[in-house]
Amino acid sequence: MLKKAIHVILAILFLPICFSVGLILYEEIGGINRLSSAQLYFFYGCIFYLIFHAVVFKPERIYIFGHEMMHAIATILSGGRVSSFNVSKSGGSIRTNKSNVFISLAPYLFPFYTILASIMYFILAHFRKDFLGFSKPFLFIVGFTLMFHIVLTVDFLKIKQTDLLGTGYIFSIELIFFMNILIIAFIFSLLFKEIRFARFVSSAFVQSKQSYIAIFRQLFL
Repeated sequence: MLKKAIHVILAILFLPICFSVGLILYEEIGGINRLSSAQLYFFYGCIFYLIFHAVVFKPERIYIFGHEMMHAIATILSGGRVSSFNVSKSGGSIRTNKSNVFISLAPYLFPFYTILASIMYFILAHFRKDFLGFSKPFLFIVGFTLMFHIVLTVDFLKIKQTDLLGTGYIFSIELIFFMNILIIAFIFSLLFKEIRFARFVSSAFVQSKQSYIAIFRQLFL
């Protein structure tokens, strides 16, 4: 009972931060003047996935594989060991000797296929300088995989996930929202000169502080 009460309090306290990062990202995106032909490919990838998802099929098994891979990677990074890894049509699971919040929430926080595509691109670009000419297809893939991550994550969160119960369902969803906004802001800062990640973080901090002050004044003054 006490644990549940703590989760509820944390969820309430974290809400202004979620509001702030969402608002500041919206304002940062509003500052983009025009898109280059390469930048357009990122949005083409986003739109293409939405059409693919709605018209062709939902690649749930591919998402589940990436989901379980992120659990496994987070386990290894946390010093744990993975003893089994299973993916099927009905779902996926891994068996580990370690459990924590990072391991539980990692698949929802980090876009596995976007990270994988980025690593592969930069490795190839490092060894083959002519590969830098493939920036448009790469941006298309980044847009496609990022939208894939966002849409499928939202879809899976509609069904109550046991991964989220350890830190409280509402607070976990807020953490997922917060981290995904940070990742989107970081990716956008690499794509658009008008968006600076350091400024985004600073503005979000100021907005969060102002939100807490405004709430405190409304409640106690």
